[in-house]
Amino acid sequence: MRAPLVDSTPARAARTRPRPSTSLPFERRCMNFDDTPEEAAFRAEVRAWLAANAPAKGEGTTNPLANLAEGEGGAIAKAWQSKLFDAGWACMWWPKAYGGREATPIQRVIWSQEVEKYNAPDGFFIIGQGMCAPTLMAFASDADKDRHLKRIARGDDIWRQLCSEPVAGSDLAGIRTRAERDGDGWVINGQKIWTSGAHYSDYGIIITRTDPTVATHKGLTMLWLTMKTPGIEIRPIRQINGD
Repeated sequence: MRAPLVDSTPARAARTRPRPSTSLPFERRCMNFDDTPEEAAFRAEVRAWLAANAPAKGEGTTNPLANLAEGEGGAIAKAWQSKLFDAGWACMWWPKAYGGREATPIQRVIWSQEVEKYNAPDGFFIIGQGMCAPTLMAFASDADKDRHLKRIARGDDIWRQLCSEPVAGSDLAGIRTRAERDGDGWVINGQKIWTSGAHYSDYGIIITRTDPTVATHKGLTMLWLTMKTPGIEIRPIRQINGD
């Protein structure tokens, strides 16, 4: 006797599963985006602090970033970031040990929703706090963490990434900038491009080629350096509006 055929494909099996009930009241089948009592209390705290400390956004006000070309924007932004740090609002997602708040994801959303109502000049620190600092947290020595992370959180130092190059663009496998060992340090030769804010930045993380004998996607090393290192030349790329 031939054995019966058993079709166990997902499509067939799915047909036998019971469908979700749609008999629940409409209000129970909708997502509730209202704040919980704890979230509402946090939002009230955020609103109160911003109302007392943040620059208002409205008719007749200007964003401090507009003064970047005159060099005023950086000073305004650093003063704002220092105020955030002192009040415990800087780098909310960071560990407290590094100057953060260890905020939950929804608390970060609430902060973003509320600070958007003000002219808060935080654009200077996005790369440093969002990418450079987490990289240091993962790979730097304890001494370097102690030296740099709280300064980044407080706005003392502005960091940038030095990755793209004129020929390679954003293709890291095509970069040509080389780094060679020289005693305890490195000698770097090459050119980077599209490093927004390089002219007012203090530090940068840089991707270099340290082994040209292996495949192009290998032999790469990330270093960090001060933008005041002798030999660094920063050239502007002028946009049509003069920025």
